[in-house]
Amino acid sequence: MVILYFLEDRAQEGFIKALVERVAKEEAIVPGTLIHQVRSARGGYRVIAAFRKFIKDTIKRQPPEADFLIVAIDGNCKGHKERVKELERFIKPTHPFKNKIIYAVPDPHIERWYIIDQRAFKDGVGLNKGPDLPPYKCKKEHYKQVLNRALRESKVNSLLGGVEYAEKIIDNIENLDLLAKQNAGFQNFVEDLRSAFRKKVKN
Repeated sequence: MVILYFLEDRAQEGFIKALVERVAKEEAIVPGTLIHQVRSARGGYRVIAAFRKFIKDTIKRQPPEADFLIVAIDGNCKGHKERVKELERFIKPTHPFKNKIIYAVPDPHIERWYIIDQRAFKDGVGLNKGPDLPPYKCKKEHYKQVLNRALRESKVNSLLGGVEYAEKIIDNIENLDLLAKQNAGFQNFVEDLRSAFRKKVKN
C-alpha cells in the first residue's frame, strides 16, 4: 500500500508517519507493507501556495501511484474544518487524488501532538517526568519551546528537537481513540485514517 505525504516539516513527518504505522497495525494491515513517499514544503503561509502548486503539477504530469495522499498542515488556530476547506478548494472533482486525501491538522502546531499524552512522551523519550500540557495558545513556536525545554531540562541529547523519538512516543500511547477525545484535530485524523484503511481492506 503506497501512501504519499505532503507535509510541512520533519516534525510532522516523524510523528504522522509513526501514527500512520500504528493505526495500520491496529487495523490489521500486514506490517512492512506500507510504502511511505514524502513530499515536503516549508511551513507558514508558503505551504498553501506549495500545496496548490503540488496539486497543479499532478494534473500536468502523470501523478505518482498512491493509495492515499496524506496532507498535513498546522491549524495555526484556524482549526480542522477551516483548514480543510482552505485546501479542498484546489481539488477539482476530476482530480486523481479527489477521493484519496486524508487531512491531518495539528492545531495549533504539531508539537502539541508530541506532548498531548504526557506519559507516552515521558516513557518514549526516557524522561523522569513529562511536561505538563500547557493551555491552548496560538503563539508561534509556543509548543516547540515547551518541547525543547522539557528535553533540555532532562538533559536528553536530541539533535532534532524530539523528532527522533516520535515512533517511541506513538508506541507508548495506550489507547489512541481515548487520547483522541482530548484533541479534535487528532481525533479527526485518526478516525479518517481508520476509515480509509478499512475501506481499502474491504475492497
